[in-house]
Amino acid sequence: MSSAKELRESRVLIVDDMPSTRGLLMDMLQEIGFENIATARNGHEALTKLEEEYTDLIISDQMMDGMTGTELLETLRGNPDLCDIPFIMVSAVRDAPAIDSALDLGVDDYLAKPISMGLLRRKIDDVFRRRTSTL
Repeated sequence: MSSAKELRESRVLIVDDMPSTRGLLMDMLQEIGFENIATARNGHEALTKLEEEYTDLIISDQMMDGMTGTELLETLRGNPDLCDIPFIMVSAVRDAPAIDSALDLGVDDYLAKPISMGLLRRKIDDVFRRRTSTL
């Protein structure tokens, strides 16, 4: 895991249409050590926030009204300014085609609901470790 200072300084964007899930993820991320956490209700709102300030990690639900997490991921991977932001997809969908679709679009990791603190921490750890080793 990154140092406590790196976690505090990293900006995370949570994208989910359910206020309760956004709150749960925010609580978990704060417990992990993140302090700079923003939220968005859907992909459109996330894109607006990404225009305002760079983000070090996106954790997004897959199924949302407006713009889904899959559409957001596809948009980001097609944008040279945003394509390198680590992206963890969160979903209640556990079937292989949905996971394969996200992986084909370049998702960094996939996390099935319900979310546990330990698994979230490991997924974030893995994503940052992989990103650091490829730089």
